[in-house]
Amino acid sequence: MKRSTKVSPEVKAVGDRLRGAIDNHSLSVEQVGQKIGLSSSQLYDRMKYGNLKLQEAVVLSQLLDIDLAWLAMGYEEIPNLEGIVTKFIELYQTKPETVESLLTTIDWLWFEERYRGNK
Repeated sequence: MKRSTKVSPEVKAVGDRLRGAIDNHSLSVEQVGQKIGLSSSQLYDRMKYGNLKLQEAVVLSQLLDIDLAWLAMGYEEIPNLEGIVTKFIELYQTKPETVESLLTTIDWLWFEERYRGNK
């Protein structure tokens, strides 16, 4: 019986992020597979299809020092993030309550968009 190779873009993206994390790490695919108990072909399969088991994802995130949420969902790049962070740090020196209020608002907006906006 031939396995279906149809993979949703979201699931394939998990495999792509895994491939990138391994490529950016000092361990080879073979070494990573060995450390988490998968053969090289099994790990290549995970990278190709994004079909990670939760326990594998947890161990991989610890081994590769990557965020589990990033592996699962990814993050969008934020343009000019470094400049924004610098401005927040400068503002925090004189008005910490303003920065805390802004960060709370950003957290709330992110939550609304992520969890309530997708219903």
